[in-house]
Amino acid sequence: MKHSLAYSKDFKALKWNDFNFETLQIKTLPVLEDPFHYSNCFTFRDALLEAVEKHSGKSVFKLLFITPDHSNIHQFYGVAYLEGKIVYAFEIEKTPLFNEWYDIIIDDDGEKPLKSSVYSFQQNSYSSQPVSNLKNITFQEETGAFIDHFIPNQFIAEQLAKEKSDFLNPFIQLEAKIDMKDLVQTFMTLVTEKRLSINPPNNNDAIYAKFEAESGYPFPQLIKEYLSLHNGINRCAIMGAEDIYNEWKQWKEIYDDWTQEELLDTYSTNEGKALLMYTTPYWIPFFDLQNGNFLAFDFAPNTKGKAGQIIRFGADQEIGYIEAEDLITFLNSLKGNEGEIEDHEWFYSA
Repeated sequence: MKHSLAYSKDFKALKWNDFNFETLQIKTLPVLEDPFHYSNCFTFRDALLEAVEKHSGKSVFKLLFITPDHSNIHQFYGVAYLEGKIVYAFEIEKTPLFNEWYDIIIDDDGEKPLKSSVYSFQQNSYSSQPVSNLKNITFQEETGAFIDHFIPNQFIAEQLAKEKSDFLNPFIQLEAKIDMKDLVQTFMTLVTEKRLSINPPNNNDAIYAKFEAESGYPFPQLIKEYLSLHNGINRCAIMGAEDIYNEWKQWKEIYDDWTQEELLDTYSTNEGKALLMYTTPYWIPFFDLQNGNFLAFDFAPNTKGKAGQIIRFGADQEIGYIEAEDLITFLNSLKGNEGEIEDHEWFYSA
């Protein structure tokens, strides 16, 4: 596309005249039937994303929609961050249908806003703010810096991955030991006491190989030994190898998508045994607390923790919290439904 630019480390220095704003007509907007419907803003977003993808032939990671202030910015502009680290800047043609849709998504009681706003559109997100929020950066003058301010994570994936790796590396401890005799005795006592129905252990080499290819580290021996006793338990929170891998993979995708700043929560506190993070690829879930929450083996403990400790994390947790010092201690805590785990109904039915 002749109206696009490749993103580079020098992008911030670009000025307005470095961009060739092509006029783009949005032909993907439907006829407006109900001006008061709650989903109109999302329909508008999706139409703009679709229009840019059709025109460019590329996936859109993020789209900025900049509105006029009728003083300095007189037109509607778009900035699309495309696959391949391409930035496509364009002016939006003010057709009657486009104007009709724009009029219903502004929030000033139907009045034209006096300040320019920048909307940020992605497939599953929608946000806006006044352009004036960007102190000392103007769209008309520091255009490259303005665009760089909203850069999507996909454009700087290597940098973000290095930041996360640099943070985690000092904490990684893969060598966690366990007394296998004690583990077998504790596990079988629990199974007998609760009358659990064990799925027989499988050969999990293929699953371990997939894990290692995606994680970049060997599947921990501690969990291999644990899974030599079972492959999950019927109608129970204790997970088998495939479920462990699948859940780990989903949480790794979250980890990969988020920045280190987004993952780290310095407002919350714990015992100093688990990192103050939402998730890491060194937390391997093995016990399903339901509703997106899990207990996990921790192989990147904080300074007061130890490798293989059991932590609680998930959708309802801002950070990881210590649940037990090790697997055997945790399994012992399940006898008689003692401790906090009782609240989660770990044992669904006999």
